[in-house]
Amino acid sequence: MFQNCKNTKKQGDVGLGICISHFCSLGYTVSIPLTDSQDYDLIVEIPELGLQKVQVKTTNSKAPSGNYYVGLRITGGNSKSNFVSKHNTDLVYDLLFIVTSSCDKFLLPRDFIKDKKSSLTLGEEYLQFKL
Repeated sequence: MFQNCKNTKKQGDVGLGICISHFCSLGYTVSIPLTDSQDYDLIVEIPELGLQKVQVKTTNSKAPSGNYYVGLRITGGNSKSNFVSKHNTDLVYDLLFIVTSSCDKFLLPRDFIKDKKSSLTLGEEYLQFKL
């Protein structure tokens, strides 16, 4: 799925588009933050839950088990002097939307992964969140 992406930024753009499409197809209102300096990528109005901050992640990496794994930290900045790296335990969002290179989609509540610092492997315990 991500083979035409020039870099991970473009890969993230594809994942964001897939996430927006998913929520819009369910009839939910999707809002895009004005800047990209927050810990989430989208705000989605889900009738049962209210406004939800959604972090979107993509992956084409697999663990030795054959399951995809996804990095959870975010990095940013525009020079070495203001580089920012935050681990998952420091991030503020409600839902994590993951897209794999084989088009699998997962939607995980933040509370389910709150103790994970840098990555998670999408094994059996995460199948309940596969869309």
